[in-house]
Amino acid sequence: MVLDTYDYKNITDYLQHLYQCTPFSRDGVEHPVTVYYPSEAQIRDVDSVIDPYPPTQEDTDFAVYDYSYLHTLQNSKPSLFNGRTFTLNFIRTNPLRMRGALGDYFDMLATCATLEHELRDAVAEGWMRAPSRAQYHRHVEPKDAILRGSRRSAAIGIGTLTVFNDKGTYKTILARRSNKTAFDSGMYHVLPAMMFQPTTPEFSHPDHEWSIKHQVLREVLEEMFNMPEQLHNEQWDFFYQHPAMVYLQALMDSGQAQLYVTGIILNLLTLRPEVSTLLLIRDPEWYTRITAPDSDMPFMTADETVKGSVVVAPMMRDSEFLAHFPENLYMRMPAQATATLWLGIDLAREEIMREV
Repeated sequence: MVLDTYDYKNITDYLQHLYQCTPFSRDGVEHPVTVYYPSEAQIRDVDSVIDPYPPTQEDTDFAVYDYSYLHTLQNSKPSLFNGRTFTLNFIRTNPLRMRGALGDYFDMLATCATLEHELRDAVAEGWMRAPSRAQYHRHVEPKDAILRGSRRSAAIGIGTLTVFNDKGTYKTILARRSNKTAFDSGMYHVLPAMMFQPTTPEFSHPDHEWSIKHQVLREVLEEMFNMPEQLHNEQWDFFYQHPAMVYLQALMDSGQAQLYVTGIILNLLTLRPEVSTLLLIRDPEWYTRITAPDSDMPFMTADETVKGSVVVAPMMRDSEFLAHFPENLYMRMPAQATATLWLGIDLAREEIMREV
């Protein structure tokens, strides 16, 4: 459900007051997320923002569990899969670092996604009521909830803004989420966007799987090259020989592509964290090669993306970029994706201008 600007502001004000934090702001508009920023030394080392200690099973003594909402999603979206997830244990801010735990996707829907669903429904009916959130905060104080994943399954997401050099013009990619997704269906999002989760069913290679870089690389293949998702694969590195990955890795090794971390975003609607990243591809032939009619690594989105919804837009000036989208683009994006978008654009511009 897309809110109007009045309700969006009311929700943001309500959550800002409840959690006593600074909302992310762009062009005078505040958004219902708060951002924890990496140090300068961490920006080029994406895995520096996660604790090296491997995640272990989270405590499942949840303060709120909405079976009704979970069952509604399961019935309306039968393709949903209860995969393993990495969840938030706690965030340290100096230096920025997040410790994780192991959870399950359906627990996230019933404990975190339901908080946003309830609040959106209430606002649509003209009320600012959040009984499930109030029940949760009888167990966990708001000031603790924004830094700790206590008593909920706060599955960690990753959003990656992809910026690439199209023969001298830097562009970025957005696309709309399809009805295959549990939530945010129909909304614009960065590409790729993902759950942070183990690669193998039993999390058998924690030193490799508990890695933001590893996860982003896999999702690049799944969401931009339609590599089938392998739910029961025992090899943590099964995708590294894919032609598109061999090419991208060669670009990264030569300095023609780089993955950056721009922050950890706490979505106040869901109380879930999202690692915000930027994939900057400087090679002027990358996009030409993946979109060529006879490409050996054709650009092709997965089922989670609405077919034909991909928008490739120049990103060096706000006005030129926004001209490719409906007015008030932020109203048609998940709040954490809005923050990932602009954090990534700002950093990409800085990095590109270094080369001039």
